[in-house]
Amino acid sequence: MRPRVLILDAGRLGPDADRLGPDVEPLATDAGELGAPSTFRLDAQRSHHLVRVLRLQAGASLECFDGRGGRFEATLAVADPRACVVLIGTRLASSTESPLRVTLLQCVSAGERMDWTIEKAVELGVTAIRPLSSARSPLRLDAARAQRRREHWQRLIEAACMQCGRDVLPQLHELQALDRWLADRRRPQGALSLALAPDATRGLREMSFAPEREIELLVGPESGLDAHESEAARRAGFTAVRLGPRTLRTETAGVAALAALQALAGDF
Repeated sequence: MRPRVLILDAGRLGPDADRLGPDVEPLATDAGELGAPSTFRLDAQRSHHLVRVLRLQAGASLECFDGRGGRFEATLAVADPRACVVLIGTRLASSTESPLRVTLLQCVSAGERMDWTIEKAVELGVTAIRPLSSARSPLRLDAARAQRRREHWQRLIEAACMQCGRDVLPQLHELQALDRWLADRRRPQGALSLALAPDATRGLREMSFAPEREIELLVGPESGLDAHESEAARRAGFTAVRLGPRTLRTETAGVAALAALQALAGDF
């Protein structure tokens, strides 16, 4: 498998590219034989990974993906650990996205538990991730720390897509308080909204799934949702479901539910 690298917000790839994001910029037109808009300079983080971690040299074959479903053959034209240059080639077929549209509503857990949940959710085909803080969440983040954590989670999503072969970056929403989000949200029309609860009377297999139906999956923190939050979720249209007779940890529950959904109605 060729090494993969993300060209984030690169817009339209090819000779007539006209929009580039902050992390990728076109090589100057005086680049000579390397060409103009189909050649891109990567940021320091991605360049370091290619040159220092993977030990790639100029001329190495790569795959580039744009985060929106585009996958391309590419060549490492300049192996600079601070600013690699890649030459984009032929567009490749891509079929790694799940037919299900699942948003994981994950109450934030502490430390590496949240990281693990996000990484595995991406591997299992989640469409979007919305981190939520709840009454029993062990982690309290001010605005600055929340922003740093979001940037960290975004990097995890990118790395997971690189590893598992996905070409579409799942959307990462801003961290919000669960009660405020439930009060302000507009339920997507026709969505199936599920809240995982070990004491629920209905199981996941009793729900009706269809690829065209959006699914929302709410997972509480380590100690679960409190009574007020559970009632607020019910009023907001969430159906409580359980995953068998055992109580799963918060970092396990959402991932297990995603795997079950893929087995029941997805691409497993």
